[in-house]
Amino acid sequence: MREGETVMRESARSGRLTDKALDESSGMVASVAEPGVFWSQNDSGNDEILFAYDSAGRALGRVLVRGAKNRDWEALATLPCPEGQCLVIGDVGDNMARRRTLQLYRIAEPLHTAVSVPVRHMLELRYADGARDVEAMYGGPDGTLWLVTKRHERRRDGTPRPVRVYAVPRTAWDGTAYDAPVLDSLPVVPDKGTQHDWVTDASLSALMPDGRRRVVLLTYGAVYLFDADPATGRPGALVARCALPIRERTAESVTWLDDGRIQVGTEGAMGAIYRGRCP
Repeated sequence: MREGETVMRESARSGRLTDKALDESSGMVASVAEPGVFWSQNDSGNDEILFAYDSAGRALGRVLVRGAKNRDWEALATLPCPEGQCLVIGDVGDNMARRRTLQLYRIAEPLHTAVSVPVRHMLELRYADGARDVEAMYGGPDGTLWLVTKRHERRRDGTPRPVRVYAVPRTAWDGTAYDAPVLDSLPVVPDKGTQHDWVTDASLSALMPDGRRRVVLLTYGAVYLFDADPATGRPGALVARCALPIRERTAESVTWLDDGRIQVGTEGAMGAIYRGRCP
C-alpha cells in the first residue's frame, strides 16, 4: 500500500458473472426500478446489449438497445429524465484519444425481463479541450452527467496531469450535440508504467444519514472517495483512498449499494464481483 492508503473493510467476493456473453463488462449501475438488479455492458465492438444480473452475478436477462451502435461502450449511468428514470450508455472509449465526436445514448430504464428498448435520445459529445480517453461516468440528482478522464497525460512542461472532470448539464439533452467544458481536476494522477491509478469507472452514492453524498472513482489498484455536492453530484474534497483487496488487475466497474458498501466488478469471462467499505 502507498502512504495514506487503507484497505477496503469487510471485503469479500459475492459472486461471478454467469452470463458467458458478458466477458468484457465495462460499467455497472444498480437498477432504480428494480432493487437488487444490476446492469452492465460489453465494450468495444460488441453487440448493443445491456445485461441484467443479481448481487451474486447470476444472469437475469439481456436487453437489446435498438437504434444504438457499440463502437466502444465504456460507461453506464443512471439519470433522472423526462421519462422518469433513464440509463445513459456512454460510447466514450478512446484509448488513443483520437475521436472528435462521441455518443451518449439515453434510454428509459427497462425491466430485466424486457427483450428490447429503444433509444430515446442520442447526444453527440465533444470535449471542449480536445479528444480524451474516458471510461468513468455517473449521473447527478439534478440530471447533470459527470465524466472523468482515465489515463496518464502530461502537461507541456512534462509533469503528470491529474484526471479532469467534465459535465453535461440536463439542458444539453434539449439539443443534439454538446461541447463539454473542463470543470475541475481531481488529485488522482495516473501512472504510465503501472497503470495503478487509471480511472475505469465512477458512481455517486445516495443521500447518507448526515445529508451528504460521496463519489467513488475506481482505478485498477484502488478506490478514491470524494465528497459530492448533494444537489448536483459535483465531486469535491478527497475523503479516503482504499486499496482493492482483489487478485484481478481488471477492475472495470463500480457502484454504490444502499447500505453504503461499494461493489466492484472485474472484466473477463466469469468476471468477479466484490463488495466492501471504504474507509
